[in-house]
Amino acid sequence: MSKQDDMRVLPELEEFSNQVGTFMEYWGFKRVHGQIWSHIYLSESPLDAAGLMRKLQISKALVSISLKELLDFGVLEEAGKSARGTRLYRAREDLGATILDTLRRRERKMMSRILAASSLLEKLDDEELSRHGLERRKILFLGSLIRMVNQSLDHMIRKQGGSLFDLLSMLSQSLVTQPARRELPPQDPRQCLNENRSSPE
Repeated sequence: MSKQDDMRVLPELEEFSNQVGTFMEYWGFKRVHGQIWSHIYLSESPLDAAGLMRKLQISKALVSISLKELLDFGVLEEAGKSARGTRLYRAREDLGATILDTLRRRERKMMSRILAASSLLEKLDDEELSRHGLERRKILFLGSLIRMVNQSLDHMIRKQGGSLFDLLSMLSQSLVTQPARRELPPQDPRQCLNENRSSPE
């Protein structure tokens, strides 16, 4: 029995992995993704599915599915086999690149869906919009804002020299919510973005 199998999970590690899971769940991942990643990343040697089942008290099926998804996201990689012949996993240590790579794939998928949905709304004729009590001006404004956010986020992810600090700064800004100061949105979405940039922290 390995040292990791023999030791009970530290309460502090359990709490930390739970909080990482909550954080990742907020960004659209599964809670278990953060829990598994935390244990693998912090482990001094690669872990297998059986060890994760014992540590997290979750089913084999859930561990297997989650490991496959984390491999697909590129945050984990296979690390050979254990003495028992089980497949081992380790976490990528270049966290900045890992997060950016994951965001790049997820952001494109999410933005493509919201852009497609926005385009469908914009294509409705005035009679259809009026019948459902929808205002075209607001639909067009949101469409412009969505396209602008998509371009800005894509530029940040693609730009040379983009750092993890840049990414975290962008994510923290997205958490800041301000009460609406106007009954109707401004005509030009750039005006809205400029106001957010100039607002004091």
